[in-house]
Amino acid sequence: MGNFTEQNGSRKEEILAKSRNAKKDEGMEYAQVKGRRLGEYTLVAVLIPILVFALLRREFVAFHAVAATLFASVFGQCLMEYRFTKRTYHLIWTVGMAMGAIVFIVQFAAASLGWWDPKFFGWPL
Repeated sequence: MGNFTEQNGSRKEEILAKSRNAKKDEGMEYAQVKGRRLGEYTLVAVLIPILVFALLRREFVAFHAVAATLFASVFGQCLMEYRFTKRTYHLIWTVGMAMGAIVFIVQFAAASLGWWDPKFFGWPL
């Protein structure tokens, strides 16, 4: 019995030594994940009012720029979730967000260069 506890104790010390040598701080990783999540919420909280204001003021260039930014941000999150879970649900969201980002980027470029007129699509101005 004594030999078993000695082996168990040495194994425990070996595991602890490996953990110390890894120089991996789980507390810092946790703080970074929480900070990233807070940053995402802050991004959305800032961009949504800008998006609404730009739409109400009919500033389509700003609207398309902000919408493209939002779609691209959500695309990145959905892509990482899909790569981790491989769920069809996340794949559908990833493809949808990518398409939305591309559409708004193209509309942003077209509106910036004067190639796109909202009146053409029946938008009241």
